[in-house]
Amino acid sequence: MELKNSENVAVITGASSGIGEELALRLAKEGTHVVLVARSVEKLSALAKSIRTEGGRATVISVDLSKDGSADKLFEEIQKKNLNVVTLINNAGFGYWGSFEEQSDQQLRDMVRVNVMALTELTHRFLPTLLANRGTILNIASTVGFQPTPYMAAYGATKAYVLSFSEALWGEYRQKGLHVVAVCPGPVATPFIDALDPGVRDTKIFRSVLTVEQVVDAAMRALGSKGSTHIVGYRNWFLAQTPRFAPRAFTAWISARFLSPKTGAKTIRDIA
Repeated sequence: MELKNSENVAVITGASSGIGEELALRLAKEGTHVVLVARSVEKLSALAKSIRTEGGRATVISVDLSKDGSADKLFEEIQKKNLNVVTLINNAGFGYWGSFEEQSDQQLRDMVRVNVMALTELTHRFLPTLLANRGTILNIASTVGFQPTPYMAAYGATKAYVLSFSEALWGEYRQKGLHVVAVCPGPVATPFIDALDPGVRDTKIFRSVLTVEQVVDAAMRALGSKGSTHIVGYRNWFLAQTPRFAPRAFTAWISARFLSPKTGAKTIRDIA
């Protein structure tokens, strides 16, 4: 496959806030041309301006990844701009905390669309370019992907998909020069949590959170590593190992105790 140019380009979804925003800033400082992807043109434009002020390169593409055809739209926009993608960071995602029956069909469809389908489709679209460039795919998964998560049932299942998908691609393409890695944080102090009902802070899982900087530090290390999975934080690493040694029913019961809410389901969006 003929490469379009030698510029180091990274596509970052969910770049308007939180982990995606900080990753964009870090990579831009290292000389990477960052393609900022999210719904909010205003937030992306402000971030791009900040990056350019510091001498970095940034391109803004507004796409709602919950819509059908969004992956094709994003890929085509990048093709039109003649950008040679070396790194794909699938960071966009959202979920729900609360009783499953209180979540609407549309909410669940949108979540699966963003967390699973858009991530899969974008990976598939960019794979030929990334293989030619011996590039990297970094997927933001979660420690909830290691065990069932009552009260975040569908969200946890989407992150289990991201984890399994990433590890499988790592095994399939590592000998061909493509690095695929899943970064798995626990709860992070981002708008993901801020949008929840205040009661979520009373659950055992959400009482202790990582900072964005901790997660991005781990993500930057993961980009330069050879491993398939990076769990952020020793406590989270330990918790992720528990399902290996405990019966699955026991793990689900413990998770329910740790995540049990006092109020109904709330939207957690981090792809503004």
